[in-house]
Amino acid sequence: MKTLYLTGLMAFLLLLSGCGNGFSEGGYFADGKALAAEVKSGITEITRDEFLSRLENGKLRVLIDVREPSEFEEGYINQANEDFEFPYPETFTVNIPRGILEFKIGEKSYWDEELWLEMPPIDEEIVVYSKTGKRSALAAQALLELGYNKVTSLKGGYRKWLDPNAPEEEAVKSSGGCG
Repeated sequence: MKTLYLTGLMAFLLLLSGCGNGFSEGGYFADGKALAAEVKSGITEITRDEFLSRLENGKLRVLIDVREPSEFEEGYINQANEDFEFPYPETFTVNIPRGILEFKIGEKSYWDEELWLEMPPIDEEIVVYSKTGKRSALAAQALLELGYNKVTSLKGGYRKWLDPNAPEEEAVKSSGGCG
């Protein structure tokens, strides 16, 4: 009876620890890649082709680039050409770095004074992107938790936008040691 009890307790503890889901000992994620992989299972990602179709059809008003300002300055989606013409004139790209997104997304004065764009309502479609899609997955999750209900993350991020043939990120292997 004691053996049965201990076996059941060990099975419960293994289940509780998240074994096999990118967790390391103690129930924590092994690294940021494992965390992002887990988050991606709970958000919607849009492929480059689907995203391009939505841009071309004028279906998107707001894109949020969650990279750092220095990354944004190097180039972004829907950047104007030398004649200040935008490839997708119905769409506006704003840079709200991942580290401040939750604090600025619902701040009307930030949108009015810093971004010069009408703040999106929580039911407007928003696409977020980062360099490879990891930070934007975390950003999409945060926006969903803040009540924005039409948020998608660009799969593969800005890198995939620039190079449609860029390789997909490798799946994160479990670090839980459970086989």
